Amino acid sequence: MKKSAILVLALTILFGAFLTAQDAAVGGYTVQSVTGKVEREVSPGKWEPVLKDSVLAPTAVVNVGLNSSLVVVQGNRNVAIKAMQKGALEKLLADSGSAKGGIKLGAKVKESSTGTELEKGRSSVSTASTRASDATNDIEWVEE
Repeated sequence: MKKSAILVLALTILFGAFLTAQDAAVGGYTVQSVTGKVEREVSPGKWEPVLKDSVLAPTAVVNVGLNSSLVVVQGNRNVAIKAMQKGALEKLLADSGSAKGGIKLGAKVKESSTGTELEKGRSSVSTASTRASDATNDIEWVEE
């Protein structure tokens, strides 16, 4: 009886390891590192922590918390998912791969189309008062 129970347990572990390796080869993502609080949704509303070396399906929903990160590997491709992101793994990976433009601190202007021949007391920045003073030329009225 004991020998058959041990044999069944060993076969179950071996089969589970085979399925995990097969998922990674078919299209799963292997977790290389986890920093902070990173969870995956097991069932609607039920979350469990993501552990290093676990395999995540591309459709798995993950939640990367504040000051956290997740690095996953598929083949020779390493991708990091930054903090405060939640969604399907494949969507988060697609978003992290795209270059997003933005404002960079400390950036310097290489070229500008604003003229340097401004009148004294005027600037190239438009304000409500300058727009209103420019509009007075368009409107005719009679003062009493």
